[in-house]
Amino acid sequence: MDDLIQAQQDEIEVLRQRVRELEALLVPDDVNIPVEWSLTNAERRVFAALTVRDIVTKDMLYQALYGDRLLFGESPASSVVESHVSKLRAKVGPFGVVITGERFVGYRLADRQSYRRKAASHG
Repeated sequence: MDDLIQAQQDEIEVLRQRVRELEALLVPDDVNIPVEWSLTNAERRVFAALTVRDIVTKDMLYQALYGDRLLFGESPASSVVESHVSKLRAKVGPFGVVITGERFVGYRLADRQSYRRKAASHG
């Protein structure tokens, strides 16, 4: 019985590591976010997710924001994504950052590649 428990614990740890890897792909940590933007953690996650692909769906942003909470049965309203995007637009707009929405498709960050740090800058 102890072997079975240990095998399950090992499998759980492997799955947790895989989830961490997938979350890192969805919300990268190599995004250049200026301090003067004064973003909340949620807004930072949304912005980072927008740098990953040409268009990011609402579901992808929801997963980026709340993926870890979904494992524990918590599920904030899906409209919270629109709220975070709206607040993010208001904060970054004055700095020339453009986030557009495509109805029924998702959100797009103009010039998204310019916000990703170059690998060489990690030293």
